[in-house]
Amino acid sequence: MAHLLQRRRRTLLGPIFPILLLALLVPSLHAGPVSLNGYFEGEYVTDKGRRPAPWDMWNPKNYLELKFSAHPFPNSEAYVSINMLSNANYARIYFNQGHLTLRGDRKEINFFAREDRFYLDSPLLYLVNTDRARDDSWGPKAEGIRFDFWQYAGFYGTGIVYKFRTFSGEGYMARLRKEFGRRAMLGLLYLKKDWHTGAPPTYNEVVAFQGQLRLYGSTYLRWETASSVHPVVRDPTRDDRRATEIELRSIHWKNFNIAGSVFHYGVNFTDEFSNKFNPSFDHEFDRKGYSMEVVYLFPTRAINFIYKTRRFQTRYQHPVLLDEPFTVVWNYGEIYTEFIGGVNAKIAVDSWKDYLNTWTHLLFEVVGENRRMRVKLQYKIKDFGVNRHGQKFVYSIGERHLIGLELRVNLTDHLQFYGRGVVGMGVYRNWQSLFLQLAYRRFQNTEIYLEYGEPSHTDNDLVNDFDVSENPYQRIVDRMKVLVKFWF
Repeated sequence: MAHLLQRRRRTLLGPIFPILLLALLVPSLHAGPVSLNGYFEGEYVTDKGRRPAPWDMWNPKNYLELKFSAHPFPNSEAYVSINMLSNANYARIYFNQGHLTLRGDRKEINFFAREDRFYLDSPLLYLVNTDRARDDSWGPKAEGIRFDFWQYAGFYGTGIVYKFRTFSGEGYMARLRKEFGRRAMLGLLYLKKDWHTGAPPTYNEVVAFQGQLRLYGSTYLRWETASSVHPVVRDPTRDDRRATEIELRSIHWKNFNIAGSVFHYGVNFTDEFSNKFNPSFDHEFDRKGYSMEVVYLFPTRAINFIYKTRRFQTRYQHPVLLDEPFTVVWNYGEIYTEFIGGVNAKIAVDSWKDYLNTWTHLLFEVVGENRRMRVKLQYKIKDFGVNRHGQKFVYSIGERHLIGLELRVNLTDHLQFYGRGVVGMGVYRNWQSLFLQLAYRRFQNTEIYLEYGEPSHTDNDLVNDFDVSENPYQRIVDRMKVLVKFWF
């Protein structure tokens, strides 16, 4: 019976925050004004490959978001967003997001639902990534409470308690820091994700200690060390559940700016609130090494030289732990220069050496811009020297050459053309991707777009986008789309 009551209580938690926010908004109709803003987006797509009728308009989408905000009482704000969505399959109205904010002297409390309110500072280990914390499923789904206070005898603090909605579980996050003027800072960070089921422990807990000390001028010494509890143990023979990094930053000497760090990431340290120590994302486990960055500014010239390096030993090669450690070395060099007339150029070399091979990439980029147009041209050689004469390495598609072009032109005061495309040339085949767009902004708060192609292939900096640089089967998609956007 107790188990049934517990399940019933968790089920009822779902609509509490939307109901609370609406209950606060309704009385404010009498206490003060309620502002209404909104956004409409219509998306209409035709595809040449559509069957049985090519270029058939399929699945038209109409999306309307209504945003209500009010101030039910002094030093407060209530906000609710309601969405309406219709397409070829269904039409529905649903609660999008909302919050109730109460403010006081140097403090603030937020009751939130389906909003991204999870930022906590972790400057070296990056223990909190908001995409991982917010219970993301096509947008944040978590509901909870966030409390902040600041400047209480040099203390700053944050506490967050919330419930996951895509599965049964809760999250707890807290940070407390003490500032000693501009000279030093000490901080504590606590994270816990509890999912209740499975073999114990049924949670991931992280405790971190942070610090910063200004040595002179803009030169700082920073450190962050953390320990974790998690049911997954990658190496049962070692109790290595800690991660530590120490950094010396902004050392200025003549025209040089230098930074460096040493780090040790334990093989059993896990943090599901992060990307860095998350087994489903970057999985940076069992690493011990150093990193360095050097920036040189050429005197009397608009030329910068950047060099970065990272070297570490590890036994972890996702998803397995090897018997013997190996060394990984990453080097990156870049020369960036600006010319008169709005033109800049960049040459970069990127090299990653592990126990499998050395992966080297070369990038050449030129960008020109004026009031009428902007052009970016890129040429990249990826995996230089790999698989030139056969499939020697099955885990690489081999050396390939990628050419990318991005163009933006203001045709008139209200009509703009934008396009980008990439051509890939590999050992065995060539491939292409293209995206074109006309944007019309004649009417106030209204934008109309006519698009051709697939934008997602090249939206992450052209030839550097994983979707086009790692997929030799990419092709130009014969798809037309009309987008209408309107704000009120």
